[in-house]
Amino acid sequence: MTCKAMAGIAAALILAVTAGCDSPASVTPTASGTIGTANPVVLEGGAADIGIKWNWNLKPPLAFASKVGWGETFFEVEWCAVRDLPEANRFRQLERILTQSQQMGYRLMVKIRVGGCSGGPEQLDPAEGTRKRPSSLPDDPAAYQQFVTNLVTRYSPRGVKIWAIENEVDANNFWQGSPQDYVQTVKLAADAIRRADPQAAILDAGISSTGYGIALAGELLDAGHDQEALELYQRWYDRRHDTGTARFPLVGSVDQLRSLLQDGRAKRVRAMVAANWEAVNSGAVTAYQLHFYENPDLLPTLLSYIQRHLTRPLPIQGWEIGTAWPGDGYTEQIHGAETARLIGSLLAAQVSPVVYLPLAYTPGGATKVEIFRGLVSPEGQELPSGQVYARYAAALRASTAIRGVGFDGGTGVLIVGPSGTLAAVWPTSTGQLTLKEGSAVAASAPTTPVATGASVAGPLLIDLSSTDAEKALREVSSDLGVTVSAGG
Repeated sequence: MTCKAMAGIAAALILAVTAGCDSPASVTPTASGTIGTANPVVLEGGAADIGIKWNWNLKPPLAFASKVGWGETFFEVEWCAVRDLPEANRFRQLERILTQSQQMGYRLMVKIRVGGCSGGPEQLDPAEGTRKRPSSLPDDPAAYQQFVTNLVTRYSPRGVKIWAIENEVDANNFWQGSPQDYVQTVKLAADAIRRADPQAAILDAGISSTGYGIALAGELLDAGHDQEALELYQRWYDRRHDTGTARFPLVGSVDQLRSLLQDGRAKRVRAMVAANWEAVNSGAVTAYQLHFYENPDLLPTLLSYIQRHLTRPLPIQGWEIGTAWPGDGYTEQIHGAETARLIGSLLAAQVSPVVYLPLAYTPGGATKVEIFRGLVSPEGQELPSGQVYARYAAALRASTAIRGVGFDGGTGVLIVGPSGTLAAVWPTSTGQLTLKEGSAVAASAPTTPVATGASVAGPLLIDLSSTDAEKALREVSSDLGVTVSAGG
């Protein structure tokens, strides 16, 4: 890479990092040569899809998923775990999950993992609280491809049209092979999927949300922007460091950050991120898989990074989107507000589907720390985040258009539908929004109407009568007393 290209990358990163929540929801590429993203993958009839990932054994929260009643969810199939089973038993678990999903109104997406054919120790998956066998290059590539072909041929006619190859290969508990072995595995699986169903959507493994912090900080440090790299790293892991649950340690200086990035774990992350970009840009996949659980202020930085690294237009699918926030600083009200910003920003950036994970926290032993925050409690009680999600899901189901919007002091998104428009708008930085007229709720308390003339520090969800985007812009402008324009 030339110095000029690296300088462009660094400038774009610095812009995104320093913008924070002042960045627009609809991200505009800033680096020379950026390809950007393609039109979103939409299968459910509206302008964008949404979804939820739940623990299949935690029953009370399923009432919420059933009430929403549409969208995507996903399940993981591991070749090594089932390849030696009798044909009649090989897909028994997948059959059960597919039936449950469809009965609840959800389209199932499938992650295909090789798993650990050599036996090896299982490692804990922190997102699900289960243990996984890390994958490696298939020991019998022909048999692996035949398995993938059989899987797709069997389930494509039953509505499974979206397939991901592996999962979070930058994490030790999911991938133990070399970076190039992963690239080869993607090509093997993608070739089999494409031959079995030429219309299928094929995705990469997705980089873990924590892995992106290493990738972004390392890119800045490589470009000589030491202080910006340190600030980004500290912001990325800030919430996880509060309780010691961070995958990477707290650093207080550029020297410490540089030393960390030379450590084996961080070096491996960067190598696997590079391999994932090689796989994505090789032509093997048809969409990019996004995982993100950090402070929504950092989302524009990540979206800009993805756009810069794509060498061809690809749609982005958000398979794992949520909030990782252990510790005493968490509140249900702030989580509700951040969920409105998070989902709204992704929709404005044409990400589809946006699958929230998890539906609910799965309780464990006395030492288990709640890291990933749900939409409902383990007992099934709706949280503000769940109420916000339900509003988005209802608006998206029959939506005809989505528009990112911006105005003096804020940003947001319009979801236009045949019976009205949902406007989700929020102030930049520490500002407030004042409801001049109209009907709205605050995302932090979605069941309580906001009084006319009241000022709110967080996002507002505003119901608009207009079924046309231009009319909706005029209506929300009147409700807020500011000129709201399309495009953020």
